[in-house]
Amino acid sequence: MRWDSLYVAGLGAYLPEAVETAEEAIAAGRYTREEHLANGIRQVRVARLEDEGPAQMAAAAARQAVERSGHLPEEFGLVVHGNNSHQGQEFWTPASYVQDNSIGGHAATAEVRQGSNGGLVGFELAASWVAARPDTAALVTAGDSFHLPYFDRWNSDDQQVFGDGAGALVLSTRTGFARVLASTTYADSTLEPIYRGGDWTTGPFAESRTVSLRSRKRDFLATGENLYEQTIERMTKSLHAVTGQLFDEIGAGIDDMAYLIHANTGQTIVDWGFYHPLGVDPSRTVYAWGRDFGHMGAADHIVNLNHLVETAPLRPGDKVLTIGVGTGFIWTAFVMEMLEVPSWAPQA
Repeated sequence: MRWDSLYVAGLGAYLPEAVETAEEAIAAGRYTREEHLANGIRQVRVARLEDEGPAQMAAAAARQAVERSGHLPEEFGLVVHGNNSHQGQEFWTPASYVQDNSIGGHAATAEVRQGSNGGLVGFELAASWVAARPDTAALVTAGDSFHLPYFDRWNSDDQQVFGDGAGALVLSTRTGFARVLASTTYADSTLEPIYRGGDWTTGPFAESRTVSLRSRKRDFLATGENLYEQTIERMTKSLHAVTGQLFDEIGAGIDDMAYLIHANTGQTIVDWGFYHPLGVDPSRTVYAWGRDFGHMGAADHIVNLNHLVETAPLRPGDKVLTIGVGTGFIWTAFVMEMLEVPSWAPQA
């Protein structure tokens, strides 16, 4: 979808201060040196249980993004909150908490649970919302945290280490420091069983078993021959489908992008999931920085985009490509073009 008069007006992030390193996890027997060397994630941030829940972190990031946007709270028509992890309570609506603790008011709220792509799915839904309602703004947040005994950030999944954090983004039809040129979403739900596994459960933390995404993948791969190769092939095809449609919309290609923003997953995943198939040099990403924060669930892309704008010497005209993929499976990509360097970012 090519967008007219759609802008990124504000960005924000919240990252806990507490750090847990890969070396500490190895010493505690929760991680192996072999996986550390393969994944390349050096450390993660760890949220406090009492006052740094995912929705609390998302609300803090939202306050920063809204302040930077220049929009008044009453100008927002929608709050979308994406997440992947337990949000702090069962049978609860974290999007409403984010709203009440950031902009307040009576805007519509929605929660998106689409795995690691939750923040970007929320972004594209919010884009459609504000495009249909001129002179409104939308607040998109994402926040996740990962704690034992429910989830083991070092061992619950292959090739990924999970860190805690939250991000926020303000979309506007009125003004912003960057213009959203286009966005696309592409789904292949036949890959959904990869993260479901073979057993249904009656509720979260069933029988007090720590989540094992590793075993679910093994269950899936055991259901047929050559499934691993077929899955990688289909995922690569989906990546090219979502980026191909996006580039067709804007009449540009990967070489026209100043930066690529992706999730902070293991080195093997980023190499074969993005760099090799797209022909992107890692220096055109913030992955070197992200290796100190790990995979923050649905929040990676917004947090990483915030870091890019806060630190990189961006110039008007620079284009930034953001690509997300979440369990399900669903891919979302968008391109924004810098119009100006915001006052809260370094001047090129």
